Amino acid sequence: MARNWSEGARAVLDAYPWKNPTDKARAAREAELVSFGEAVEVADLPLAVRRWAAKRPQPRYVWNGESWRDLVGAFEKAILEQVLERAHGNISAGIL
Repeated sequence: MARNWSEGARAVLDAYPWKNPTDKARAAREAELVSFGEAVEVADLPLAVRRWAAKRPQPRYVWNGESWRDLVGAFEKAILEQVLERAHGNISAGIL
């Protein structure tokens, strides 16, 4: 029976640099087995994945009186940085 996943746990599982797809599937199964809540949370993921996620900088969007244009620019920059990180700096890898 498939479990529900929190948005954060799914994002960390998808972003982790897996060496092969079977490792990702195994980690997902293990997280579902140890989860006792309504949904699988980041705390249910394997320790190596949680440590990796803890080291990643977390984007924070705080309004400090900037203009709307500045906020949108900061958001777009953060998204592009994440896409480039996932593509290991390869611009031609595409967004999807």
